[in-house]
Amino acid sequence: MKAKRENIVNQERHRLEEVLPLKFPYSLAIDPCNLCNFECKFCAIQSSKEECFYQKQLMRMELFKKIIDDLDEFPEKLKVLRLSGQGEPLLNPEIVEMISYAKKKDVADFIEIVTNGSRLNTQLNSRLVESGVDRVRISIEAVDEEGYFEMTNRKIDFNQFIANIKDLHDKSGDTCEIYIKVVDAAVDTEDKKAAFYDIFENICDRIWIDQVIPLWSDFEELNEKFDVKCIGMHGQKLQMVNVCPYSFYNLIINPDGEVTVCCADWKRKLVVGDLKQQTFKEVWEGQKLRDFWRALLRGEKNQYEMCAKCLLPMYDCNDNIDAYAEEILAKLEK
Repeated sequence: MKAKRENIVNQERHRLEEVLPLKFPYSLAIDPCNLCNFECKFCAIQSSKEECFYQKQLMRMELFKKIIDDLDEFPEKLKVLRLSGQGEPLLNPEIVEMISYAKKKDVADFIEIVTNGSRLNTQLNSRLVESGVDRVRISIEAVDEEGYFEMTNRKIDFNQFIANIKDLHDKSGDTCEIYIKVVDAAVDTEDKKAAFYDIFENICDRIWIDQVIPLWSDFEELNEKFDVKCIGMHGQKLQMVNVCPYSFYNLIINPDGEVTVCCADWKRKLVVGDLKQQTFKEVWEGQKLRDFWRALLRGEKNQYEMCAKCLLPMYDCNDNIDAYAEEILAKLEK
């Protein structure tokens, strides 16, 4: 059965202006590993010439459990727990145990993992399905071995790669959704697009072609490598967004426990907490995050270097709370 050609943006979203400020985030991204076995051209973390000051590492299971246990302090569950970030999560040998632990603790309605798929194999596939993960999002980088080398600077056995994804799909049944996506730059001809669908449409549940967008704030090399179009990530029209909505319902936890407000902050300029020293509740209710929210709502984002240069909301924003900034700020001050 062929996959649905649709993205995974939730069309039944709550209107943020009606629920902000939240007592608990809707979603949370925990990065199990900011190391990667690929060096994709569009990725600031792995391909930028600028050296990051923080260490690339695996998240330790002890820290992961502490973070999950922290979530018990809240009366509500996350809507989505996403195991992804700046690297390849399947490089963490404890990734299955992490998913299983989060499932056992029942901290989220939905758990997903985002992977390049290169580490999948029959044994790991079985363990992933048994872990209870609700969705595996697989990012495809090309439609043949040559294309993979061009995009990722790595060689793969493409036939085995496809076989491993098919095996995962066969084992997932109705319990785990397999979502496959690619960026338009990797399928830049009609023949490549046709090949993408021909190869992958029968071995996943949903499939989509995203646009390359300026995701990473202050990553100028992206424009040198790609022709970034004036179109949103999912093909939607661009919109001007002054109050970036992401941090109001989602945070990023890095492998060392540092908490940042946005996935685009690859330089970690917007750290609001450290879960080695604090509980997640202390960070969510803390002064640093609240001050950041206030600045955004007051139209003062330019005081933050990463936000001043960031174009992400314009290209990939599903919520626009600009017209309600004063109203939300008043609620926040109470």
